Amino acid sequence: MIEILTNRLMIIPCSLDIAKSLVFHRKELDKQSPIEFPICWPSAFVKGFLPLYIENLESKEKKNDCGLWLIILYEEKRIIGDILMQGKPSKEGMVELCYHVDEKQVDETIAFEAVDAFIDWLTYQKFVTKVVMECEVAQERSIRLFEKLGMLCTEKEGRFLMWEIQKKDFE
Repeated sequence: MIEILTNRLMIIPCSLDIAKSLVFHRKELDKQSPIEFPICWPSAFVKGFLPLYIENLESKEKKNDCGLWLIILYEEKRIIGDILMQGKPSKEGMVELCYHVDEKQVDETIAFEAVDAFIDWLTYQKFVTKVVMECEVAQERSIRLFEKLGMLCTEKEGRFLMWEIQKKDFE
């Protein structure tokens, strides 16, 4: 299994078993898992995505090649958020990500550490040359995070901002 490790975090892909347990057997998962799954996790966005994710993992063809990754606060053995890779990288090497962290339980440096490590891993393992992320104008924490990552705001559509960082920016 792939593990992305930082000083405080372990970022791992969400397995089919965990995804199914989240949907169908949450109480059992909470009882038996050595990792704590907070009540507030997953987010509504990820809950809505899980059936498609399960279907994709069960499919032999892996149509979307999307990925749900769990962000685990290593010492506490507690999930604090997730990163969602929305499809496989395009032919040009572009991938869209979104992230969710429990802002009530962790500070902004944790989100930076997680997203930075994941983008670093992506650029070396998946031949990604551009990462795109989106947020709303009112999401000040996300805007600060994207700026700290060195991302540029490339588009504003209504209340949404599109951010990107390219491979040359990583070096």
